[in-house]
Amino acid sequence: MKSLIVLTQPECKRIIAKGILKHPHFKHSYEKGKIFLARGSTNAYILEEIKKEAIEKQFYVAGQITGDKEIIKRYGGVSSNKRMKEIVLEKKQIREIDDSKQELEKFSSEDLIIKGGNILDDNYVAGVYMAHPNGGTIGNILPIAVARGIPILVPISLIKRSSEDVFILAQLMGNETFKPELVMGHPIGIMPIIGEVFTELDAFELLFPEVEFVHIGSGGVGKAEGSLHFLMIGEEDKVKNAFNEIKKLIENEKDYQPFIE
Repeated sequence: MKSLIVLTQPECKRIIAKGILKHPHFKHSYEKGKIFLARGSTNAYILEEIKKEAIEKQFYVAGQITGDKEIIKRYGGVSSNKRMKEIVLEKKQIREIDDSKQELEKFSSEDLIIKGGNILDDNYVAGVYMAHPNGGTIGNILPIAVARGIPILVPISLIKRSSEDVFILAQLMGNETFKPELVMGHPIGIMPIIGEVFTELDAFELLFPEVEFVHIGSGGVGKAEGSLHFLMIGEEDKVKNAFNEIKKLIENEKDYQPFIE
């Protein structure tokens, strides 16, 4: 049997978040180690799934891309004094932290880092936009993670696919290479992430392992701008069950409202 579904970006983020909690690395580190959950809109959904309650997701972000029309600050962010504190999970307990670099110094290869991305190339390499001159959060994460072999999970939507190689883009970019008056907000560089990419398809595989999902298209109008379209294939009862669960998720998911200063 076959089925077709369309998911908006908030619904995609919710699917990814639910899938992350079923990932073997997450389950291992949640039970026995530590998890650093960096700020980011998708990670805000992951935090909600962990806490099993709603949070003000628009404040668990640092940088963000918006559709601002007033001052055209589309490469923007939320001021540091308004952001929610990042969290570390340690043996199932949530702890707010002030200094991610200081916390990561305590991490080992038994632990886990979850950091979202902004771009995903055809080689399934993800990249992060950097407005901070020293690399921001990803600048703190990568040296420690790569040196120690700490796994990084990169939750990222398929809507962020790009045909350009992330490593080439990283060489073309740089937040000091732009004239500020020619940027819609903050100038950025791009950092490739050495980590395991986790998209909607990976989430579907863990949530509905007996159904095949195929990404067939993207986009739409109105609230469907940025939506993803999927084909489901499988046995009739399995497809119907997946369809009904996804339909219930859609009915319960609210629109994401970014905070714009």
